[in-house]
Amino acid sequence: MLASLVKPFAVLGALLLLPIAAQANWLSKVVGAAEHAGSRAAKLGTGALENAALHLRSLPPKAEGGAALAAQATQEGHWRFVNRAGETFTAGTPEELKRVAGVLLPETKADAKLSLYLTEDTVFQHRAALKDLPKGTELYVVARNESYRVLRRGEGAAERLFAEVRPSLVVELADRKMFEEAVWQLARPLNKANVRVLSLEPGGPPRLASAPSVDPATKRALVDVIDPASLPAALGSVRGQTVLVTGRVDGRLLYVQPTSGPERSILMPDLFKAAEEADVNLVVLRAASTPRQPGGRNWLWQKVEVKGLEQAMRHARFADFLDALGGANSRLLVSANPSGRRTTLEVKSTAELSGGPLQSPVGDLFSGVVSDITGRVITAGLQANMRSAERQEELDQRVIPGIPSDFQAGYLVLVVLGLFGVPISRAWWRRLWPPEAATEYAGRAGYLAARAVRGGVFLLLFLPLTAPVTAPLNLWRQVWEAVTLPVRLWRRLARRGSDPSPRPVEQQ
Repeated sequence: MLASLVKPFAVLGALLLLPIAAQANWLSKVVGAAEHAGSRAAKLGTGALENAALHLRSLPPKAEGGAALAAQATQEGHWRFVNRAGETFTAGTPEELKRVAGVLLPETKADAKLSLYLTEDTVFQHRAALKDLPKGTELYVVARNESYRVLRRGEGAAERLFAEVRPSLVVELADRKMFEEAVWQLARPLNKANVRVLSLEPGGPPRLASAPSVDPATKRALVDVIDPASLPAALGSVRGQTVLVTGRVDGRLLYVQPTSGPERSILMPDLFKAAEEADVNLVVLRAASTPRQPGGRNWLWQKVEVKGLEQAMRHARFADFLDALGGANSRLLVSANPSGRRTTLEVKSTAELSGGPLQSPVGDLFSGVVSDITGRVITAGLQANMRSAERQEELDQRVIPGIPSDFQAGYLVLVVLGLFGVPISRAWWRRLWPPEAATEYAGRAGYLAARAVRGGVFLLLFLPLTAPVTAPLNLWRQVWEAVTLPVRLWRRLARRGSDPSPRPVEQQ
């Protein structure tokens, strides 16, 4: 009797928790994305400092370069510091800031260089508090379980902060959303098998193969040749891949130099629109002068390659790819502008953070001439139209490719919900599709196959479709039975008391 009373309320609790479970992105746990969701949640409030402290503990001691602490500036103007052991110190005055290293790092030397691993909130919301830190402090910002050295340029209100993602690659710490998108794009895994280098040659093939051709001798992917006018329409055959083209960008036009004849132009907006429709990551390497196309022949009959491309293709991350293209004597500034399912990425040289002397416009022109002689294209920047982090994460959450993750999550919720209404839906299903009789089939195999088809249609289609009706009805039925159970028991006992069993006849 107790089980009959508890069961309806247990079912009611499960039904109430189903929408909460769906909103908690439980599907992402099924496909392995819960770790990322947890890392993003750790950025808020005190969890951000805990996340920075966890990252600090994950670093090898030699990577710290001396004394290191996790730090966060608060709204009240105070600083909170955490060491590797988890000990916390709050400083609200300049004198207390001077005592931080002595309190949390008593074993370090007095002249040791202090490194602070800052939360994103500190950099974007409480930037003014950075001026209170001791001079010479090495700053890092912790984002997406990674840390990047902070470069400071300018003073006062004109000060600009940059995150050094790679030695020659930086992202400005100006807008949090753009920074997180840029960092995500740079951390994107780069699969060489999905990178297609195109050579735009008039009169070339009008279509692209779904997979690159491979040199049988070296086992390396060959450059794909395609007619420039056919490129926008041809991107549909390389859906989900990364396509690289090179040329000179002037306003809205991309100029390319074929093997023979005058240079040709392509409208960049049309190219990016086609990439978005085909869900292709399109990367345009910009040259200072119109270059020969990769894989073609220049006037010295040498193979034309993009400078640094051979080395870049060996790395696993998009940041490493760009870092190799940038070279050792220059720094590239990366900016990202996410918009729904797509992100516009721009990479250009910056004089403010140059690792070496920048080339003048004459030097850029000379580099273009040298590229014709040496057979190498020197890139001056990059423009890309790529999948956004939001779009890629949605694709990663899909259990079945081609079906949106939200639809899959809703379907699974309906299936689970439908299990609570099985007694009703099964009765309806019997009327709609009566059970098979073994006598109707010539053999047992046909009978079992028919039962399997009927059961599959019920479980995969009828059960979730009727779940919004059958689950509440079955719940109401069980609640009503639980509420009326005492009355029915009383009536049964009263009936037994009013109708005594007949007495046995005594035998004489």
